[in-house]
Amino acid sequence: MNTFKGIERAIYEYLITHTGELHEISAKTIANKALTTTTSVNRVCKKMGYASYTELRYRLKNDLRKQTVTKDEEESQLQRISSVVNALSQSPVVYLYSRGASIVSVTYLSRFLSLANIPHLVITDIHQLARAEKGTLILVSKSGETQAVVEMAHNAKRKGLKVFAISHIGSTLASIANTNLDLEEQVDGISPYRRESQIQLLKIIDVIGQTLLEG
Repeated sequence: MNTFKGIERAIYEYLITHTGELHEISAKTIANKALTTTTSVNRVCKKMGYASYTELRYRLKNDLRKQTVTKDEEESQLQRISSVVNALSQSPVVYLYSRGASIVSVTYLSRFLSLANIPHLVITDIHQLARAEKGTLILVSKSGETQAVVEMAHNAKRKGLKVFAISHIGSTLASIANTNLDLEEQVDGISPYRRESQIQLLKIIDVIGQTLLEG
């Protein structure tokens, strides 16, 4: 962290490199090693977002682990998005389907596909796949449990289409899709039709769109 210099930097580096041992190390021990006082140790802890060294020594290791897990999840999500974008670019036709408020997100994705000159069709019911023998289907569902969307996924898989989904991690739809782009949280807005309730979907579609157009 560039905000730490001199003695504070030494304290910070000691904390980071000894996270697994801090529960056995006192603030006074750290102060002695840095040739300073416990006041300086606590000041560094506060700059790192903790109330005191006492709080940091019990939370830092777990907090760093969570940050690592989150970073790994983000990288995995970006890899899945890249895989989906490659498939969309090579697909003879892309079908888009959703229900309820998520239709807004499908419309948004459709605009990106148009800009990227990818043949696609926004479908409104399962019968529109009757003659489809090849192509890709993208399903958008916040919960991943909407019956019509799940049925559409099953039908497309039976016909041999590739099925990609944007839905809640661990949902029924996610388990059916060839690839699922995970929504980590459910957004419970006052109304499901408010834009705030769709923000996660829109963020993922933004990344898809930017990747398509950059390619």
